[in-house]
Amino acid sequence: MNGRLDKYFVKYLDEYVFLELMPEYVKRERLDFMRNVPMPVKKEQIGNLAANNGIEFKNFTLGMINIIGINPSFKFVPQYVNFLNYVNSDINKAIVAVGLGLANNGNLEEACITLRAALVIDPNNIDALYNYMLVCRNLYSQSMNNEYTADFKTEVFESLIKLKELAPEIPMVYYYMGFAYINAGKYEEAQREWLHYMELSGPSEERAEIEQRLDDIKEPVHIEKGYKMVIGGDWEEGLAILEEYKSTSMMEWWPLPYYLGVGYSRVGRSDEALEMLKKALDGNPSSPEIMAELIMVNNALGDEVNAEKYTRKLEIIRSRSDPGENI
Repeated sequence: MNGRLDKYFVKYLDEYVFLELMPEYVKRERLDFMRNVPMPVKKEQIGNLAANNGIEFKNFTLGMINIIGINPSFKFVPQYVNFLNYVNSDINKAIVAVGLGLANNGNLEEACITLRAALVIDPNNIDALYNYMLVCRNLYSQSMNNEYTADFKTEVFESLIKLKELAPEIPMVYYYMGFAYINAGKYEEAQREWLHYMELSGPSEERAEIEQRLDDIKEPVHIEKGYKMVIGGDWEEGLAILEEYKSTSMMEWWPLPYYLGVGYSRVGRSDEALEMLKKALDGNPSSPEIMAELIMVNNALGDEVNAEKYTRKLEIIRSRSDPGENI
């Protein structure tokens, strides 16, 4: 499992202490693989031990589940997985149920940890994977932290890719995949996923929603076709599509003037390119791609002063950017 979420869950490790199983128990239960293996339990349970009340065994199993979900690369995870399967041959069903209960009560990070543990135990568990995807989706939608949002979005996307492989018959996988592509600005891919959803789904509120969404993205899909042509070197054909929207409200969507500017630049229409790129910059003032194009166009126009101005701005933007921001 990818460790990109570990940094968000490591804080929960402070809630645990580690104890060892009594040698007599290990011997009696023939658990040689658990010899000298520390068992996690929440610190709050230590009071019970000190009072000679003992610690309920379920607290050790819950502790192992949480440690697996918090840090799947933890040294003793293989032993914990073996032990959990030993005490319950259908352990993943129980873990998923616990995760769903946590999610329903609004404890989303704890639910994410629990479902993550289920996926460490069985990476192909469809119930665990689907609900893990939903919990990750809810977590990023509530976050104002860009890095957190990006990491959880990536987790959602990778989960949906795997769900398509494991359960291609589930309509809602394509429903959510369409939104994942919309979030990435990939309208043709979103259209493809939603059309597949329409093929698989029956009457529902979600189906009515997607019918409307498909109608709403017709123009973005067509524009995307145009700018893909521009990127691919079919400048004249791409510009012919993009220019259809120059007098529409779509010009407020900064990628449209940006790709018009790129196309104009490539066919030598530098004045028009400059106009479009400045408009794009108004919509996305910190875009290094727009800055780079403006440097190129100003050099083509012989405007060394503005070329230097945008060069300095580009250097500032790149110096401030996080190396992992676009991963």
